Amino acid sequence: MSHSISEKAKTLVPIVWETAGTFLCGLIFACAELGSISSPIPVAAAACASPIGSVAVLIGAIATGMISQTLPGQMALILSLMLVSCVRVILREYHSEQFVSISSAVCVLAAGVVTVFSQNQSWEGILIHIMSAILTGTTAYFMHTVLTRLCSQKKIPLQTSMGCAAAVVYFVLIGALCSFQMSFINPGYITGIAVTLIAAQRFRYTGGVICGALTACGAMLSADDLGTSLIFLPVTGLLAGYITEMGSFITAGVFFLFNALAQLTIQTGAVTYASLGNLLLGCVAYLLLHTICLDQWIVTEQAASNRMMENMAVRMRFMAQSIGSVRADTERISQLLSHPVSNRELFVRVTSAVCKDCPGRVACWKNNAAQTYAGFQKMQERPVGAFPAELQQCVRRERLCAAFEKERKRCQLQRTRIAQKEECRQLLFDQLIAAEEMLSSFGERMTVRCSSELTDAIERRLERYGYTCDSIVAYYNDRERLMIEFYCRERQLEDCMAAICHILTEMLNLTLEELEPVGTKESVRYRLCQVPPYRLTQYSIKRCAENGNVSGDTTDLFRDGSGCAYVVLSDGMGTGKSAAVESRMTAEMFRKLISSGISYDSALRVINGLMLTKSEQEGFATLDAARFDLDSGEMTLIKSGAASTLLRLGGEVIRVCAPTFPIGAGAAADVYTQQFSLQAEDMAVILSDGILESQYPFIKELLMRSDDLTYIADEICKKAVIFGGGRCRDDVSVTVVKILENTHR
Repeated sequence: MSHSISEKAKTLVPIVWETAGTFLCGLIFACAELGSISSPIPVAAAACASPIGSVAVLIGAIATGMISQTLPGQMALILSLMLVSCVRVILREYHSEQFVSISSAVCVLAAGVVTVFSQNQSWEGILIHIMSAILTGTTAYFMHTVLTRLCSQKKIPLQTSMGCAAAVVYFVLIGALCSFQMSFINPGYITGIAVTLIAAQRFRYTGGVICGALTACGAMLSADDLGTSLIFLPVTGLLAGYITEMGSFITAGVFFLFNALAQLTIQTGAVTYASLGNLLLGCVAYLLLHTICLDQWIVTEQAASNRMMENMAVRMRFMAQSIGSVRADTERISQLLSHPVSNRELFVRVTSAVCKDCPGRVACWKNNAAQTYAGFQKMQERPVGAFPAELQQCVRRERLCAAFEKERKRCQLQRTRIAQKEECRQLLFDQLIAAEEMLSSFGERMTVRCSSELTDAIERRLERYGYTCDSIVAYYNDRERLMIEFYCRERQLEDCMAAICHILTEMLNLTLEELEPVGTKESVRYRLCQVPPYRLTQYSIKRCAENGNVSGDTTDLFRDGSGCAYVVLSDGMGTGKSAAVESRMTAEMFRKLISSGISYDSALRVINGLMLTKSEQEGFATLDAARFDLDSGEMTLIKSGAASTLLRLGGEVIRVCAPTFPIGAGAAADVYTQQFSLQAEDMAVILSDGILESQYPFIKELLMRSDDLTYIADEICKKAVIFGGGRCRDDVSVTVVKILENTHR
């Protein structure tokens, strides 16, 4: 029930946000103008929105007209919105850019013609409404393009035609905002100044010039005096782009000074002082907003950079396919060249050694060949000390028995060598498969979107505070979540990551969290990541087997740095220190391989091979892991010889059992995986095999009546002795995990 309620809530949230946004659009921009005509933003927004959103724009515009008592003068706008709302309700399945543009233009033109004839206006009014229809259709086209891209891909690539669409929308928006004049404050003026400075900081002189020119043109279209005061904005935006590295306060101060001098040079009077006040407010707005990170939504990377990453990914996948091809050819060749030990070969070698120069050869192999062959077969399979009746006439019994014994041992040794070679060959092929999967997974992970501008900005900020490292990489994963990696030759940032996280959180205006560092012999990688939508809370408890001081189980919780968290429980063979070594080695290797970017399939293949070849003594360990995708809430259970896992999904408890062998028990890793879609408050209980199956109904009852992880784990561990008949024959480990929504984002 809770799952269905949560899904309905998630479905309603976008509708509520769209309705509220479109209502505010109609409420604010109903009185806006662009030159001598009404602003096209309300009608364009209604045409781009859903039927509910278009009606919300209409209601907002009517509310503005009633509040300002200008409803009769807004007859053309209200009629246009009514026509657009009818079109969206009736033809809701048609929503392309072309249809939105044409339908909005036709609605504006039709409403304008009705207004002209109903109010007995001159024919010049029709020309004005024709121009308004053309402007509205154009605005609707580009607005729909931008909104569609934002909804589908959550970003606007400025290097494509999408940049032109965004520029048109910004130009019209600034023009509409500049038409509002509240005493000496102009919201369009202030917004344009702040956006120009932010663009200069983010995109250097290119952003300053383009946004400055668009702001000046939009302001001039609404008010000549206001546009004249911003005529030098492109030039000062160019200057701001060059000096932005000197700091935000210096940039804002120099920008204000040059714009103020330019305005005082060309103008005097109250308009100039009002413009200076708006200029100052725009600079203050920039200082308050410049820490906002827009890199997640606005992409300026060159297409060549993306193409290079795609080419590298293709090459890595091709390398993986090449390794797979070599492995397949080697398997076929080894099968063709393999020579299994046959009975015929044994018989030939025995007859050559014993019967070749025997006087009775003709009698045995010519006159009684079938009887002799049957006797040889019994000799080949006979127990020690028995001699077949078919060979009673043989005059070389002792030599025959010795030859058979010698050949039998040789064949057994040959079979052992073949089995050893086959096992080694299987291990080699398994490691080659792991290498293929590694390269393929690395190729898939290279589809991330790197940001050179953001990387440079982070590097400059850290250098200002005295933090240096060998390399910094900032990128967005496939869920558009920011990831920042720092590479150092030594652990020079070990005690500084908390401070760096705080500095970059303030700089980017994003909530960042620190991940566990991963080290090699030559370098260390530190990671910061944007907080994901979900988080985990976990509690583990262990109990040693009777007469034991060390638990043979190992539990671990770690993040892989790409948006997934892993909860691991490994149980070594037996109990005590030796079992603890096996389980700790398995869990630690799994954590290191996963944290290095290797998929769990490849990691298990590598661990299985290492467990088989680490020593002459037999040793294996179970692996029970749960992989949580903190972006989507999806969980993947990974089991090798592990006990059952109990899941509480909404109001239902299910048991997941996987009959597999432990890690290191065979040449190939025996792995079971299953995926589940989780919601907030869902739980998973991961158990070692010290928990008997008779205890599972009690655990199910615990999950249904309690949400306290500590209480659940402690009760399971306490009752293990009772369900075990008063004895704890094996190590007991319990890990309880709950997934929660992350409120600190």
